[in-house]
Amino acid sequence: MKRIDYLRAPARRRVPALFVDQRLRHALAAFGIAVLLVFSTSAVELARLNAAQQDAASLTQRLADAETTAAGAKSLRREIEKLQVLARRVDATRHLAEADVEEIAELGNRLPPDVWLTTLRLASGAVALEGRGARLEEVAAAMTALARLPRFTQARLLHVRDDVLHGGFDYAIAVERAP
Repeated sequence: MKRIDYLRAPARRRVPALFVDQRLRHALAAFGIAVLLVFSTSAVELARLNAAQQDAASLTQRLADAETTAAGAKSLRREIEKLQVLARRVDATRHLAEADVEEIAELGNRLPPDVWLTTLRLASGAVALEGRGARLEEVAAAMTALARLPRFTQARLLHVRDDVLHGGFDYAIAVERAP
């Protein structure tokens, strides 16, 4: 078998080898390896830096989300505290209202049958009663009965008027609460 050479003789020429002094070969090889190690180490470090920057961005976003959630939790905590204060106020008012209801019931139970209550005002130190009575004696009996209540110290007659139009008397009595 005959070998056919398709390349011409000038193209087949070999590139001459670099002639380096024997003393420099080891130093050049070490330098080449050092450059290769520096570039590969730099590439690895750059990859780690990019990964660290991505992690930092991710953690910054998570921190912002957590701060938003924490702000919502603080707002919710303030709302809960406000509601607890309101609940305590409602309970205190309910207890005061129960005491006032007992006082009103006691006042109403002491009124004689022919004396009616039309207005009742509760103040911190007194209770003002306005109403109508069929006879003046009944209004006086109501005032005496109210003065004898254990929760109150005295009853004062503020005014009595003869109601000619409807018959009977209009009255106003103030009853002082006991301390």
